[in-house]
Parts: sequence; C-alpha cells; structure tokens
Amino acid sequence: MNASKKRAFTLIEMVVSLAITAVIGYFFISIGRDFVTAWDNFGDSVARETEARSALDKIARDFESAYFIEGAGAMFAVDVLGDNSNTGSKWESGSAERPSGSGFDATNHEYGWAGCWVRLMTASPTLNAVGYQIIRTTIRDSVGTPRYMLYRNATLARDTVNNYATGQFSLTSSAYTTGGAVASITRNNILAVNVVDFGVRLYVYESDPTTDPSDVDAPDGLRLIFPANSSSRLESTIPSSLQHLGSSFSGTDYATRYPDVVEVFMRVLSENGATEISEMEEGGSNAQWDQIVANNSKLYRRYIVVRGKSGL
Repeated sequence: MNASKKRAFTLIEMVVSLAITAVIGYFFISIGRDFVTAWDNFGDSVARETEARSALDKIARDFESAYFIEGAGAMFAVDVLGDNSNTGSKWESGSAERPSGSGFDATNHEYGWAGCWVRLMTASPTLNAVGYQIIRTTIRDSVGTPRYMLYRNATLARDTVNNYATGQFSLTSSAYTTGGAVASITRNNILAVNVVDFGVRLYVYESDPTTDPSDVDAPDGLRLIFPANSSSRLESTIPSSLQHLGSSFSGTDYATRYPDVVEVFMRVLSENGATEISEMEEGGSNAQWDQIVANNSKLYRRYIVVRGKSGL
C-alpha cells in the first residue's frame, strides 16, 4: 500500500496569501471610504440645492407681490454693506471676521464683505415691510460657533399701516432702519445657512429697443439700474455708500426707479467650506477667506418679474 502524502502550506505561500488578502481588503476599504465620502458630498450638495432653491422661491414670492406707489417715499431699498463697521446683534463678533477690504466685484456677483441689505413692501398675504440680509450668528443662542446665514424679516401689517398713517411709510425712516434691519432679527426667520454673499441686480424695460446702453451687463430689452454707473453699466468699484432707493415708475433718474425685473443671487458654502471658514475665523485669521469661498461655494441666481404698480 502507498501511504497518502499530505502537503502543507509553506511559509512563503502563507506570506504571499496574507499579502494578497491584505491588498484585496485595502482595496475594498478604500472603495468603501470613497463611497461614504461621495455619498456625504452628494447629500451635502442635495441639501444645499434644496435650501437655496427654497430660499429663492420665498424671495420670488415677495418680489412678485411687491407693493409700490408713485412718489410715496422709498418703498424699495437696497444698500451694499461694503465696510467692516456693521456690527451689533446682526453680526455676532468673533476672534476674526470677514476681510476688511470691500470685496466688491459686481461682474462676478460679489457684493462686499456683508452683501446687500434689501427691503421692499409686499402685499401678500398682508401689507408688510420685508427685509433680507446676511447675518453671522449661532443657530441657537450661545450654542455652537457663529455661521453665516440669510434671514428674512417683516413688520406686522398693523405696524406698516400705522407707520404710513404717521408719515413713515418710506423704508428710509427709522421705523424700518433702527438696528440695521426691517425688524428685530430672530433665528426663526433664517432662510438658508452658510450664505456668504447675497445681492440683487435691478433692471427696467428699455423704452427704445434700438438702444442697448447696458450692453452685455443686461439681458436684451432691459436697462441695468443697479449696481450701475452713469452709463447704465455695471459699477466696477464700490462707492462709500452704494444704495438704491426706488420711489417712481418712470423718468431718467434711474437711482429712484422701481425695478421691472430683479436678478437675485446668493453664494452658498458647502459644509466643508463652512467648517474651514469657521476654523479659520476662530483661529483669529481671515487670510484664506477668498480662496476657501472660491473653492467651496456655489452661486444661485434667479430672474424675477416685478408685477405691475401697487402690487397688482
């Protein structure tokens, strides 16, 4: 009889098999890690898209129900907040804030260190003065680190009517500007988080279709009136106070015209970008602000037709 021979693994074969198993395991772990990262980024992107579009939907509803009266005072107002002095409850200070430079580049939809403060009268569902602005604060009182957010606030309808009765219907009156807001800021009115720029471009219908004063700075048939220079082209540098106060429907004084079409935009950071900005600011620096925003943000835009006089 021939005795059966049993062959065992050699040490070299065992080492090789373990090495192959390790490589395969690392391969699957790497794939899993990349999948989780991609899934997180996808989820962040979807959340950002949903929130931005929801905010623009809300803003569009306000503009579409805008209530304007000829010569009744400024019932539409825009201010570009281009310096580093607007502090207080709106702008919760930290160890570092946004860069002190103007940061204004209208061509690239960059409206300075704090964006625009936009106010208007709306007629739906009631007559209200409404304002939009970026704030830097915590999600809850003294909880977490400050984040940049876009908020919407409004006066009560009765207060708006009372202000009109006492001659304070204009959005330049102290009834609407005290504290740098249309009304006291509350976190319940936050529209979107991680918003680092917000602003508008304003247009009126061009009466002479053969002219195109704004050239590429406005869609065909429209004249740019904000932020515009005397030639109705985009303002290239931010003046000490860049403002638009609408109080009329016609005329060539475009600084006082109510808009026919409004382009609203907001720049929103990804979660990674927001974390980087927060860590940088809490560390007492703002040196990489522009680079972080450029690499970790997305611009959202929408054109809105302002529908007629007196909100009709």
